Amino acid sequence: MDVNLPAADPVDPAPSGGAIRELLRNLTLRQQRFERSLCRRLHMDAAGLAVMDHLVNVGPTTPTDLARRLDASTAATTLVIDRLVAGGHALREPHPTDRRKVIVTPAEHWGATAYEHVAPVIDGVTDAAAELSPDEQAVVAAFLERIVAVYDDATPR
Repeated sequence: MDVNLPAADPVDPAPSGGAIRELLRNLTLRQQRFERSLCRRLHMDAAGLAVMDHLVNVGPTTPTDLARRLDASTAATTLVIDRLVAGGHALREPHPTDRRKVIVTPAEHWGATAYEHVAPVIDGVTDAAAELSPDEQAVVAAFLERIVAVYDDATPR
C-alpha cells in the first residue's frame, strides 16, 4: 500500500525515528516492487502469489482453508486457484481422507522455479545478517519483532 506520508530526513536520526521510519518505508516499497516483478516473471497476479506462498510455506491445503487463511471469500479463492491450475502453477488433488474435498498443491516444478527468482534476495539478506555481530543481530531482531508487533496491533482480526 503506497501511502504518501511526509518524508523524514534520512540523515537526521531524530528522536521520532524519522530516519528509521524512512528506511522502513523504502524497504516496504522495494518489497512491493519486487513482488510485482516476481508476479510478472511467474505469470501470475498478487493473489496467486499469496496462495502459492502459503502453499509452499504452510503446505497443501483445501480451498476453504486457503480462503480462511488469506482472508478472502471462497468464490474469489476458487477463481485464483482456477488461474493457478490453468497456468500450471498448482494442482487440485483428491483429499486423502474425504473424497468430497480437494487439496491444492504447488506443481512439482513450482518451488524450484520460484526459488530461482527469490534466491538473490534470500542470499542477500542472509549475507547482510551474517556481516553483523551477534550483538548487532540481537538488536536488529528485537527491533524487527517490535515492528511486526506494531503491524499486528494495527491490523483488525
